[in-house]
Amino acid sequence: MSKARLFAREVASGRKRVTRSSSGAAQSRTCRRALAPMSSDYVSKPSKELDLLILAPVPPPFGGIAVHVKRLVPLLQSAGLRVGVLNHFRSTDDQFIVGALNRNPLNYYRLPKRVPARVLHYHHARWSTLMAVAMAKRRTQARYVATIHSGGLQRQLASRNPVVRRVTIWALRRFEAVIAVNSSIGSMLEEHVGRPVDVVPAFLAEEKVESGYDSRTEAFFNFGRILVVPAYRIHFSKSNVDVYGLDSATDAFIALAVENPELKLALFIAMKPTRRRAKRYLSALEQRAADAGLSDRLLVAFELPLSPALRHNVIIVRPTRSEGDALSVREGLSAGVPVIATDVVERPSGTVTFRRDDIPGLCAAVLGVIHASAPRPQATGGDSSAGDAGEFSRDLMRIYREQLSAAAELRPPSVERGPRAAMDSTPSQDPDR
Repeated sequence: MSKARLFAREVASGRKRVTRSSSGAAQSRTCRRALAPMSSDYVSKPSKELDLLILAPVPPPFGGIAVHVKRLVPLLQSAGLRVGVLNHFRSTDDQFIVGALNRNPLNYYRLPKRVPARVLHYHHARWSTLMAVAMAKRRTQARYVATIHSGGLQRQLASRNPVVRRVTIWALRRFEAVIAVNSSIGSMLEEHVGRPVDVVPAFLAEEKVESGYDSRTEAFFNFGRILVVPAYRIHFSKSNVDVYGLDSATDAFIALAVENPELKLALFIAMKPTRRRAKRYLSALEQRAADAGLSDRLLVAFELPLSPALRHNVIIVRPTRSEGDALSVREGLSAGVPVIATDVVERPSGTVTFRRDDIPGLCAAVLGVIHASAPRPQATGGDSSAGDAGEFSRDLMRIYREQLSAAAELRPPSVERGPRAAMDSTPSQDPDR
């Protein structure tokens, strides 16, 4: 069976699953997204070939990968690189966005061909988009880089279906460089890729803190000690539990609130829930707080950046039940904010950890931080135990340099190459400075 036919079958099977399990409106929405015709509105073709084309989300919503890309692009541009982004979502507001993928696997296949670039960097979204990008690599001299942010591909790499397993391995091997955000994901990938995998957490410290929130949100943060729980969305695992552990954070807050009247809880959810189940779940959490008489000490915020909250008297709480590499953890540590997180993955030094679903353990960790920490955080400027953000960006620039050099070697001499100031060793061009 051809790879194109396998990909078509995956898209078709995705639509079939929606038909069985979702409403007619959801089915229609999925079909429209998968079959939407291409138009000139999808891509703004650059006047010159790009050095780097990034396939990734851009805020909003303010997820970890999206925030990373938003910070990365200006650094690369200041280093002299021509950079464009195909946004995983619909927005094309930022000037560096050259097109919208609209979460459509077929766009991941079609749109990169329309934007000439020396290097393409794909931030992994899901299996179907990985397959689409790998298939689109035919008849191009561009060098392909992939960053894998979670261990979700283990399901396909260990599949009982040999076709799924082999095609997934084939897709990963289409990339000249594969990056993992932590060592466990890197080890898992190396078994199948057959070559070393770079481990580079997708973390860049923010150089300029974003402006504050609206008056209501700022008023909430101005008084008390706030437990801030960042979550990309309300997402349930196969065992029907909330992956981000919002319920654990809510239960711990309720247990601690009576004896700690200064304590508040802020749930920062990047994507506002649209599905009925997610809305019911969030309403149930709010009702738990209301039943305990704590409604005025609970804030549920959608589509807001995390960084302005770090200027206040906060504790970052990450009660996740599974994880890749949480940028919010590194962000908090970099800003000098106490961070509490589950031990489901190896956490950066300085993180206070507890076992997943251990509410008494989470309560003890919160009390320990409250009694031990200063009332206001002192920012460390990115030199904390969260990891050296400069080192991360240098590692990423090294990978880009290697791939751009390899792409240049493949070009015939007649191809116009333009200035490569960023690839020289001139210290002033280093984006980490």
